[in-house]
Amino acid sequence: VYYMDGYHNNRFVRVYKSLQDFMGTDNFTVYRLPHPWSGTGQVVYNQTLYFNKYQSHILIKFHIPTERLLTQRSLDYAGYNNMYPYSWGGHSDIDLMVDEGGLWAVYATNQNAGNIVISKLDLGTLEVIRSWNTGYPKRSAGEAFMICGTLYMTNSHLGGAKVYYSYNTNTSTYEYTDIQFHNQYSHISMLDYNPKDRALYTWNNGHQVLYNVTLFHIIKSDEL
Repeated sequence: VYYMDGYHNNRFVRVYKSLQDFMGTDNFTVYRLPHPWSGTGQVVYNQTLYFNKYQSHILIKFHIPTERLLTQRSLDYAGYNNMYPYSWGGHSDIDLMVDEGGLWAVYATNQNAGNIVISKLDLGTLEVIRSWNTGYPKRSAGEAFMICGTLYMTNSHLGGAKVYYSYNTNTSTYEYTDIQFHNQYSHISMLDYNPKDRALYTWNNGHQVLYNVTLFHIIKSDEL
């Protein structure tokens, strides 16, 4: 379990060996990052931390066990420093995600009128492989998560939130949805999908909450 406290100008990461240690003990190791981060959009993949450098649109790839900065690259045109955050603010302009297909960045640009842009990133170089422009204003989204190449967005970070919109990068299509999202503590400031255990991890008003996800396979007519 990787624990990063706060949403800007901090550079210390706690690493717990297990969920049980995180929940019940002080048994953790602290690592110091070469730069502070912005927002709550950090993600860990293969013991490597990907994060947005404080007050910039620079992405950083940092290998935690060796404490080495492996790569850094600008995410061109991405808003930062509360230009296009999620509705709750918190310097959440750039949200990095990992799903079954790899590493993604979710952000907004002036060129796309403040609407969400989804970019598939190269895990090694952090180069943008391909981008999709959506028509959904980033400031109107509460939080977002990626599953199997589809981005899902909530319409609020507060109580009563719903998964309201999805964009499928495999087909470059979107739809509006109406899926109730149980927001028990009424203020979500981080939401990410873990493809390893198929669960959503959230930071909800000081509480860490997990939501199990069930994926339904749609049977096509040629499979019958």
